[in-house]
Amino acid sequence: MRFLLSIHDVWPGNFPLVSGYMQRLRSLGAGRIALLVVPAFHGGAPMDGCPEFLAWLRGESANGTELFLHGYYHWMAELAEKASGGGSHEGRSAWGRFVNRKLVAQEAEFSGISDREAARLLEMGLSSWHRTGLPLAGFVAPTWHGSPPEGLMRGRGIPIWETRFRLRRFSDGATRFAPPLAWDLSSPSGEPRLFGGAAWLSAVQALPLMKVAIHPGDFEGPGTVKALEKVFAAGRNIGYADAFGPESPKSSVSGPSGNRTATPATRPP
Repeated sequence: MRFLLSIHDVWPGNFPLVSGYMQRLRSLGAGRIALLVVPAFHGGAPMDGCPEFLAWLRGESANGTELFLHGYYHWMAELAEKASGGGSHEGRSAWGRFVNRKLVAQEAEFSGISDREAARLLEMGLSSWHRTGLPLAGFVAPTWHGSPPEGLMRGRGIPIWETRFRLRRFSDGATRFAPPLAWDLSSPSGEPRLFGGAAWLSAVQALPLMKVAIHPGDFEGPGTVKALEKVFAAGRNIGYADAFGPESPKSSVSGPSGNRTATPATRPP
């Protein structure tokens, strides 16, 4: 089993926390970690105006960390832009409103919006990204609900698109099934709970390829590390760029650390 490893919801306000998460993951044996970066988290100032954050991202990229665009606001645009009166909203479908209100704390930015609105948000994200000069590994919609039009993503040169269960490489249309392991922070105790529990963990470990999605707050309980130890012991951490090669272990690069496995030692996606 091979597995992808990513940290979601990265922005200038939390990168010291994320840096600590990366150290913990590397201590478990991680060789390849992707960062899913939000340019203007919840309507904040765009990331291209934060030199310290960008310097950190450049350093991580130089060490082999893959950087993904993760929406623009990671929040409903009508909320993020309410104070400024900006945007060109054409409404959100009933399903999109339900998803945001009941399932994902209003963070499904692309759920239930028109292609034109989705294109507007993607272009704002890409504009902010390109001003930084950072390399772009791909795009992941916040909470995995909705997306910009596929043709637009392909035309704008986005290499890889990740949905909840699949990866698509636009250069040749190749796809891979890669279900996620993620945690829920909505319990009364606030302690992270593994979505699907032990049964889901066993199921995804039996597949050729899976992904592990870490979010801020996921290390606030012992269960997360225990689950990760099982994943590292059972599989091999690879990068997104290696996910489309043959399933043979010889096909993938272990990454800067050279580690294959670890030594055993809501908030929605």
